[in-house]
Amino acid sequence: MTRRWKSLTAAYLLSVLVMYASVCWNTRGLIAAGLPDFAIYYCAGAVVRQGLGYQLYDPAIRFEVQGQFASAVPLFRGPLPWTHPPYEALFYLPFSGFSYLNGYLLWNAFSLLLVGGTLWLLSPCLEQVKNRGPALWLLAFAFFPIFFNLLEGQDGIVLLFLYALVYRSLRNHRDALAGAFLAIGLFKFHLVLPFVFLLLMQRRWKIIYGFMPVSIAAVIVSLAISGTKSLWAYPRYLFYWESLLASGTDRVPANMPNLRGLMYLIFAQWRFSPWLVLTLSLILLLLVGWLVRQRPEKHFDLGFSLMLLATVLVSYHVTCYDLSILLIPVLLSLNRLLSANQGRRGWMLLASLSVGLMFCAPLQLLLLLHYKGFALMGVVLLLWAYALVDDRLLRGQNGYGWLFSKAPHQ
Repeated sequence: MTRRWKSLTAAYLLSVLVMYASVCWNTRGLIAAGLPDFAIYYCAGAVVRQGLGYQLYDPAIRFEVQGQFASAVPLFRGPLPWTHPPYEALFYLPFSGFSYLNGYLLWNAFSLLLVGGTLWLLSPCLEQVKNRGPALWLLAFAFFPIFFNLLEGQDGIVLLFLYALVYRSLRNHRDALAGAFLAIGLFKFHLVLPFVFLLLMQRRWKIIYGFMPVSIAAVIVSLAISGTKSLWAYPRYLFYWESLLASGTDRVPANMPNLRGLMYLIFAQWRFSPWLVLTLSLILLLLVGWLVRQRPEKHFDLGFSLMLLATVLVSYHVTCYDLSILLIPVLLSLNRLLSANQGRRGWMLLASLSVGLMFCAPLQLLLLLHYKGFALMGVVLLLWAYALVDDRLLRGQNGYGWLFSKAPHQ
């Protein structure tokens, strides 16, 4: 069965990479013109590089800078929104010194290095994955959120790498260092603060020793870039764009694979749905925090995966490329599936189906671009979390080795 599994993995990998290459080729003109989201980050980096950081949230200034490299894109009739903290613009400052296309290519090369760095950090903890050969490692590059992140030139892979550092730090009982890495990731605070809350529920108080100083440093750097006035206006600016995107014709929440996106699909016109999302999010966070706190240290990987899934589900704003951070629980879950001996087939199939759907690039591409309903991937995340919550799985009483067992020696 191992030989067949390797052949199927290689065939799938090849077909997905061909599909990705086709998408890139067909959109090469739009990429060169500046249509990908990288234009937002490149523009922010250019604004800071030109000494205009104090006007980073000024639409007129950003529109002027934007016209220097993306004037050929007809959709850009107004300034692109910069909804990130000022300090993140420094990540893109070196790349804004190149032409837009070269900056885009260099940023993606840097992102690929971060993916490789993530695999290197996880490697010591993924013995079963490594034993199955390089095909499973290469699946990381076929993971659709990773591809979409690269296509758009987004920053989700940076957060993925930071979470890999957090994972290794927590495993090595260096909680303060994990807190520092989490604080650096506050450029996506909605994908960090729920995770910090879950860690505090486990009484990992030492993360505060790293989290608070680095958070304060990020605020100081942001003040140095944009000044007090711009930073004070940032929350209002953020909520303005969030409400605008939610009420626009693009139906942005319908593409969010979280509780908010699912409730938007079900109760789009129900005025109480935000309160329902808030209530469900709090229940989920408290439940996961309690469950993980009860489990022994030897099942740390399962707990970390469950916490990261919960963080994504309760986050207010999640997009396809944000799911890049789920590469960590994907690999940890796959390692678990490959490492155990026997188990109940119902739970095995549920976990295997959830992980498998995370690699189903054609399905995700259709949901995202054709049906505008990527929020349905939130159902997959809920099923995956449900499989992890199963007592037998968390206690290690059952496993999934039968599904990927090695062929007997002849």
